[in-house]
Amino acid sequence: MRVRIIHGAEAAYASIQTSGAFMDVRLESGRSAAQSLRETAEEWREKAARLQQRAMYLTEAAAQLEEDEKAGRKYASK
Repeated sequence: MRVRIIHGAEAAYASIQTSGAFMDVRLESGRSAAQSLRETAEEWREKAARLQQRAMYLTEAAAQLEEDEKAGRKYASK
């Protein structure tokens, strides 16, 4: 892994390169680069967990629609 800190006119970024990914992550001012990256990682994990939950609901809803269709029930719409 290669990590570089880039200081721009308005913000600093961590430029991260691995064998499988490349990304630039904006760093929050007033924190060390490491602390900012840790906080961003936690925020992304929380967002990912919410998205995983929503994806599960979508999958369950799709299964429910298929079950309703097999049972001859019409979809409700408003």
